[in-house]
Amino acid sequence: MISHDPIMHNALSKVKRQLRYDLDYSTYMNDPAERLKIARLRAGFDTAKEAAESLGFPVSTYIGHENGSRGYSAKRAFTYARKFKVPEQWLLYGTGKAPGTDNTDTTAEIINIIERLPALRRAEALAILRVLDASE
Repeated sequence: MISHDPIMHNALSKVKRQLRYDLDYSTYMNDPAERLKIARLRAGFDTAKEAAESLGFPVSTYIGHENGSRGYSAKRAFTYARKFKVPEQWLLYGTGKAPGTDNTDTTAEIINIIERLPALRRAEALAILRVLDASE
């Protein structure tokens, strides 16, 4: 008998890819791995490796949590939530106030827009942001 695990894994990857470019922010926020990535970026860690080293966790473990290949426990979620300054319940279940949902905080919105752009458009957007940053 053939195991369905590889089939489901491939299906999950395709769904995640489609959701990544979906314009509806709330659609892909149903994934704890996506919420972890957004929390990390909002906390100022550019890479998963930086975050893992800051937390003192093995890089491969953290990357597995962030890319969704491994789930993370409530205990780990508590640690991530404290480090990234987000509500633990939001990180685990998507309930409660999401970071960046108030009108004064535009960082999450910028990250979400850039994450959804194709590679060429992303490079253009980053170039524009760098010019704006240098002009001050």
